[in-house]
Amino acid sequence: MNDFDQSTSVPSDDALEQLLKRAAPRPTPSESDEAAVRHAVRAEWRRVSSARQSHRRVLNYAIAATVLIGVFTAFSTFRTSPIETVQVATIEKSFGSIYLLGEKSELRETEDLSSVLSAQTIVTGAEAGMALAWANGGSLRVDENTRLEFTTDNSVFLKSGRLYFDSEPSAIVAGTGASGSDGFVVNTDYGEIAHIGTQFMSGVDTGGLTVSVREGQVGVDGTYHRHVATSGQQVTFSGRQQPTVLSLSAHAKEWNWVGRTSPPADVDGKPIYEFLQWVHRETGLVTRFEGQAEKVARNELLKGAMVDAEPLDALQRWMATTALEYDVNESEGVIYVRDNR
Repeated sequence: MNDFDQSTSVPSDDALEQLLKRAAPRPTPSESDEAAVRHAVRAEWRRVSSARQSHRRVLNYAIAATVLIGVFTAFSTFRTSPIETVQVATIEKSFGSIYLLGEKSELRETEDLSSVLSAQTIVTGAEAGMALAWANGGSLRVDENTRLEFTTDNSVFLKSGRLYFDSEPSAIVAGTGASGSDGFVVNTDYGEIAHIGTQFMSGVDTGGLTVSVREGQVGVDGTYHRHVATSGQQVTFSGRQQPTVLSLSAHAKEWNWVGRTSPPADVDGKPIYEFLQWVHRETGLVTRFEGQAEKVARNELLKGAMVDAEPLDALQRWMATTALEYDVNESEGVIYVRDNR
């Protein structure tokens, strides 16, 4: 066995050391050659380092450009696809503090607001109220302390407070018609309310949703339950429990606020009978005639300016100009009319 073979029997590090010791001495490079090598290494390092930095710059620029393109595309989409707003209602009467909700959720008090557009939100203050002629037909009323969003030309979103809708208001109500109002829908956080030719009231608070029907029917598609409410019913939806159904007469005190929001009525040249029908729809009080009173009411016409007063106040004022007398029995829900001649 030669010396090399013998050396391989020791650990590899020791073998390498033995080989180096046996190797002839390496020549020392000159100072000029050493300087040239160092210069070359330094230049190569700069080139590689610069290339890496350039690569990072390109990558960063590419990322920034991608973000800008995305933002530009998003804004371009918004510009080319604007949300179309339409007039959904005309304001017939308002009182107290009425606010429009701004883009930053601030409340801006309005004065002389004559119409409402889709996507607008109206907030009423304490002791405030509104009457609106719905563009597709019907009369909409908004109670105090109510927040209502006008979403489309056939729907609203009731966030809180109370509203009332009459799909077939009296013909003497200025600017209000009944045509097309069957599609009116009230949306809430607790469900959707759709009517079938009716007068109804809906209220929303932290306890849930309450729907009251004065005339006709409404279908309520609640979050957990469905129910069809009919005339004289008040239905409350609260959480997962079954709806609570109570009786509520058409002239109950819960409807009193509706009379405060009654829009002006054009009675000039209208029969007394038609005027009394308006009072009935606004108050829920039924008219009962005695003797020849109904014949007189159908034939005698009223003369004068437009009525802008609560229904019972208007009743007192205008009946004083006729040959008829009347009495209101609120407990019975009846207006008794008789001929005093």
